Amino acid sequence: MKNTITRVDALNIAINSIPMDIENPTEVVEVLTKIRDQIAKPRKTSDEAKAKAKDKRADARAELIAQVAPILRSIIDHDMTAKEIFAAAQDQLPEDFTASKVQNILIREMAPELVRTERKKGGDLYRLAD
Repeated sequence: MKNTITRVDALNIAINSIPMDIENPTEVVEVLTKIRDQIAKPRKTSDEAKAKAKDKRADARAELIAQVAPILRSIIDHDMTAKEIFAAAQDQLPEDFTASKVQNILIREMAPELVRTERKKGGDLYRLAD
């Protein structure tokens, strides 16, 4: 036995439970049937649409990195944690930026140009490679 009821199941129950003594019961059944059929129809996403969405996200990411990376480069002048870099650059970064987002960019996008010193406590240190 199912533990949950789907929207399609709920509509089927509603369709089958329509009392015939209400005004225009066939109209109500038709409307509910149309709703049920629309919900039950599987959504199709093409590979082309997925590729476009992926490209759009990549373009947005590249644009963000082009904006943020120079700011971070100008801030990093000695071994610093991601939180310290964020605190020093916070006024120049976009409003929705957090220390975690800065760390993500340092690790994923700027890794080739940084020296990362891993520490057990206190967070990793980052500095520009010579």
